[in-house]
Amino acid sequence: MRKSDIKIFAVLLLILSALFILPTSVSSEQKTSADTYYLKGDKYLLKNKLDKAIENYKKAIRIKPKVARYYYKLAKAYRGKGSLDEAIANYEKAIDIDPKYYWSYSSLGDIYFERGDRKKAISYYEICIFKYPRENEKHYFRGKILDIEGEKGEAIKEYEIALKYRPKYFEALCSIARIYLEKQDFEKAASYYLRAKKTRCYDEETLVNLGIVYTKLKEYKKALEMLNVALRINPFNRDTRFYLGKSYYGTGDIDRAIKQTQQALTVYPDDSEMHFTLGLYYDKKGWHDLAVAEYQEALYLDPDYLFNRLEKLNRKKKPRTQEVEK
Repeated sequence: MRKSDIKIFAVLLLILSALFILPTSVSSEQKTSADTYYLKGDKYLLKNKLDKAIENYKKAIRIKPKVARYYYKLAKAYRGKGSLDEAIANYEKAIDIDPKYYWSYSSLGDIYFERGDRKKAISYYEICIFKYPRENEKHYFRGKILDIEGEKGEAIKEYEIALKYRPKYFEALCSIARIYLEKQDFEKAASYYLRAKKTRCYDEETLVNLGIVYTKLKEYKKALEMLNVALRINPFNRDTRFYLGKSYYGTGDIDRAIKQTQQALTVYPDDSEMHFTLGLYYDKKGWHDLAVAEYQEALYLDPDYLFNRLEKLNRKKKPRTQEVEK
């Protein structure tokens, strides 16, 4: 072998050894498994840290783009942020990957119901009835359809049948509680929300609704207990702050009522009801100039607010006056 050939061979050996010895550059994202990012996303989702949850679910998807549950949870995080278009897109992606991923159909039904698109909501719930194998779920989704169509009594019957098959059916319990809350039957609403809370102790919406129900029942200490837990989960929920203010006012702690309502207004500055209520608290403290400013702001934001409020009060008083006339 010639010297020049030996040199070329030696150089080739060095290059080959370098290729095998030197590690290929791998990003830190690739080193972590998709499921690790998915589980991190779940932890952030439970803590209501939605941006962090979204970030981790997206990392999981980049590593494994064909896993339906990753898109489903990403959609849940977007829905929590109120980004419904992104939520819809990811629920649909989960269905594209796995047409049997039933809870995506349910969630799409819920979103379209929230948007007021009754036909689309019902169409997704009907898919759930057709695809769900268990009888309790069929009754639950029949209840959802009746609920949308305004047949509240019949809806409750279907939800109750679902509960016979599955007594801890969280969604059915919350649906019945919501109907009773709408009907202003606060005692019954509280009983179903309490059953739901036993199933999921730290569900934010359930805690807030229990706080609202207890405030309506003038059980202010119970309301504060629920709402303060909800506040730790999510300090930016409008209803949590608003009803904390009402509950503190109910206990006579006007300073805290004012503080909670002021903090709520930093996040929701265009809420006419919030401004009007803060005006009432200022009036109670004797701060009449501040109260007038809040009333004026409420009327500026919604010129019909005071009229609508008086209409509501008159509607509540009418049955009593009729009884007196009789």
